[in-house]
Amino acid sequence: MRQIPRVDVNLFAYNGAATVGAAIESVLAQTWDRLSLTLIDDGSDDGTAEICARYARADARVRVLRHRVNGGAVAAFQRAFWLGEADYVLPKSGDDMLAPDFIQEIMAVLLAHPDTVMCHAQGLIFAGSGDVRGAYPAEHSLMAIGADPVARASHVMARYTSSPSFWGIYRRDAVDRLARIRYRAGWDHALLAELALYGEIRHVAAPLYWRRDGGKPVSVLARAATERGSRGLAVTHPMTEPHWHMPLLTTALAHLETFSVARVPEEVRAAAMHAAIDIFRGRWLPYLRREAAVLPALVAACERNNDPSLPGSWSRRGLVDLLLAARMILPEEADCADLLARLVAPLSIQRVAA
Repeated sequence: MRQIPRVDVNLFAYNGAATVGAAIESVLAQTWDRLSLTLIDDGSDDGTAEICARYARADARVRVLRHRVNGGAVAAFQRAFWLGEADYVLPKSGDDMLAPDFIQEIMAVLLAHPDTVMCHAQGLIFAGSGDVRGAYPAEHSLMAIGADPVARASHVMARYTSSPSFWGIYRRDAVDRLARIRYRAGWDHALLAELALYGEIRHVAAPLYWRRDGGKPVSVLARAATERGSRGLAVTHPMTEPHWHMPLLTTALAHLETFSVARVPEEVRAAAMHAAIDIFRGRWLPYLRREAAVLPALVAACERNNDPSLPGSWSRRGLVDLLLAARMILPEEADCADLLARLVAPLSIQRVAA
C-alpha cells in the first residue's frame, strides 16, 4: 500500500498574537493525516512566541523556530519555502486561515497530475472572527497547463492578481529550482512565473483559502519588499533602492531578472523575457508610463545632491537599474536614454579620476 505523503506547513508570524492562534488551529484541523507544522516566530515582542510554544507543547506535529531579530517579510517568505524535508511544502502566513479540507483537496490534484508543481484554491475575504466580506473572482485563479513552458509562464503573467493563488502547496523539487527571492515589488508574481517554467499550476475551484481583511495597497507592499523596508530602515533614505517609487515597472524588472537565471535552456529564458515585456505592456502600459514619468524628477534630485561619495554613487546605481528596465519595457520613451546618460557619465568620470 502506498504511503500517504507528508506536507510540511511552514507558518510565519511577526507580532501576530491577535491572529496566529486561529491560523495555527486551522492547520491542525486539516483532514489530511500527514503534516508537520513549523511555526516561525520572526522576532515578535507581543506574545506570539508564547502562543506558538503552547501549541508545540500540546501537539507533536508542531515545532517552533524563533528568530532573535525580525528579518522582514521577504526573508520570512524565503524561509517558509526552504524549511522541512517533505516532498510537498505549504508556506503559510500567520493571519489567514484554511478550510479543514484545504490540504486534502489540493493534494488530490497534485497526486493525480504529476506534472503539476503547485496547486492552490480560490479564496474568501473575512474579517474579525469569521465574518465573510466577499470572494475573490474566479478569474484570479491560475490554470497554467500544457507542454509549453513559456505559454505557462505567460498565463501567470497575464492573470496573476490576488494572494490566494500564491498560497498553495508546492512540490519541493520545483521549489528547489527557484531563484532566491529578490527584494522587489512583484516578487511573488515573478516567483510564480518562474515556477510555471518548471511545470503546471492548477487550482481547486472552491473557496478553501480564507484571507483576513483582503490585500494591502500596492504602495505599502512595494515599500515592504525593499531590503531597507524589510530591515526596518527608512525607505526614503538617499542610499535606499528607489524601486518602491515604481512598483509596476519594478515588477516587470523582477520578471526579467528572474527569467535571466531560470533553470531552462537559453532560448526559453530569452522567450520568457520577451513575453514578459509584451504582456506587461499590454496589461499595464498606461500605469507603466505614469511611473516612468517620475524618473526625471528622481534623476534631477540625484543630480542636485551631486554626492561623489560612495552613498551618492550607490543611489545612482538603483536609478540606473530602473532606467535600463524602462528602456527595455518602454522603448518609445526617448527621455530614458538621455536620463541614463546623465546618471552614468558622473560615475565614469569618478572612475577615471580615481
